[in-house]
Order: sequence, then structure tokens, then C-alpha cells
Amino acid sequence: MVRRGFPTDNEDAQKRIIMADLETEFGLLTVINGYFPQGESRAHETKFPAKEKFYADLQQYLEKEHDKSNPILIMGDMNISPSDLDIGIGDENRKRWLRTGKCSFLPEERAWYQRLYDYGLEDSFRKLNPTANDKFSWFDYRSKGFDDNRGLRIDHILVSQKLAERCVDVGIALDIRAMEKTV
Repeated sequence: MVRRGFPTDNEDAQKRIIMADLETEFGLLTVINGYFPQGESRAHETKFPAKEKFYADLQQYLEKEHDKSNPILIMGDMNISPSDLDIGIGDENRKRWLRTGKCSFLPEERAWYQRLYDYGLEDSFRKLNPTANDKFSWFDYRSKGFDDNRGLRIDHILVSQKLAERCVDVGIALDIRAMEKTV
């Protein structure tokens, strides 16, 4: 079964996720692919609360709708760098972003992400790359961050324990990003 959005979404909701349930040898696997709100900054009157609500809705879905005995995979542009290892924009930029409340690794964002870990999800990339600090999925195109490998790791695949045990390889495919784009 494939669903768009959370069960609690109203008709006007953006429906930023697609969920599918798949029968597997280790149970009913729920796959959630999302384009999580970016949030812009703590001070933004609509975008930041929308990001907070999205993470709260995801947590509510997990706690009230998902059978924890079944495996789950949540992936997508989650717009949070959960660890300092996931921040590669330089220390001065990191401090400035925190000072000005710019989104991606604010303490409250990390708390929302931590709730996913507390639920029992594991970061598949960190499982196999526990100390990597030079792998990023977002780059500021204005400052040519891709060329200098200055970026953030904000795209993730979180998995339940049953899937984490089967995880043998992960990575970030930058070759597509490096391709010449049409104008």
C-alpha cells in the first residue's frame, strides 16, 4: 500500500512524504521517503514552525501508527546535520549560523532528530562511517561549495535495527551532482 502524507494531514497539507508497506522476509517493511521542510531560520514565522510540526508529525506517526516489531526505513532530504561531523562549512560559518539561528544544526533541530534515534532508528551512514567528517550531501552553489567539498550532510537513510543489521554499504553519490547541467 502506498500513501502520501501523514494520516493526520488535512486536505491543505503539502504531503511531503510518500510511504509504502512491503512484505519482506523479516516483516512488513515501511519505507518513508520525505522532503522535509528546510525551516530557513529560527526567527522565520512560518517555515521554522512548519519544520517543527513536520518532525512532530513524523514522531507521532511512529509512536501511534507504526508497529515497532516491523522494520522501517526513513530516507530523504531531512535538512538536519545531526552531528558536528556532518558540518563541513568551516568553524566560523558554523558559529555564525548558530548565532543567527540559521537552520540545519540548531540545538532544537538536533533534539527532534534525536527523538528518531530514541525511537530505535539508526543512521545507516554513521553505522558504517562512524568518524567520517568529509562526506556531505548539500553544498552552497553560490560559493562553489561542491568544488571545495564545503557542505552539510542533511540527506539521510534511517533504519530500524532489523535493517541496520543487514546494512553492508552506504555512500553519497556525488558523481551525478558533478555532471554538467543543461542551461
